[in-house]
Amino acid sequence: MIRTLFVDAGGVLYNNINEETGFLHEVADRYGVNREELTRRAYESAPLYEGGGQHVHQVFRRLVADCRGRAGDVLQDTRWLDRAYMDSVRAYDGSFRALRELREGRPGLTVVLTNNEAEHWDRLKNDAFGHFSMFDVLCSSWRVGRVKPARSYFAEALRRCRATAAETLLIDDRLTVLRAGAGLGMHTLHVSTPDALADGLGPALHGDALPTTL
Repeated sequence: MIRTLFVDAGGVLYNNINEETGFLHEVADRYGVNREELTRRAYESAPLYEGGGQHVHQVFRRLVADCRGRAGDVLQDTRWLDRAYMDSVRAYDGSFRALRELREGRPGLTVVLTNNEAEHWDRLKNDAFGHFSMFDVLCSSWRVGRVKPARSYFAEALRRCRATAAETLLIDDRLTVLRAGAGLGMHTLHVSTPDALADGLGPALHGDALPTTL
């Protein structure tokens, strides 16, 4: 029986900003740096802010400076950066609705936020859309201090929720994350499109199947 839900945010409740929007290209164009180089460096640097070790503004300042080939704080307007990020965010109303209906129908279920995100941007999205309120436990990467798909991330999230892998359903859009969870014995639900959560959540929660092998 499924007793715990691990729910991703980017790709499940919201769109994936770096992968699906022109946000990184906007940053590159504003500061006159190469789009491809900034994008590559941004992906490489994401664990620094997702794991809570550095503020996302600090990381992006260094990214822009490195791409311009000189040191210095060249990204001064962080308010513009936040606006550009939030302008790129799209909340999936159907996913929000499905999760809220689930909470009403299964009050004994522990629903856990398990996303990779910068604390600053996670909080900005919460201010705008209120996703924190839908969860019993917040295990965003910046809170856990680890980043998916590391096994240590899931081990710590399970510990914090006092949950077992066999009774947990992991919901994510990334197959690498789902494989890691399945390797620990979790059930999994792959959300590949915005409507996949609403369509697949009910059947996945029956819990009769063995943990997924991906």
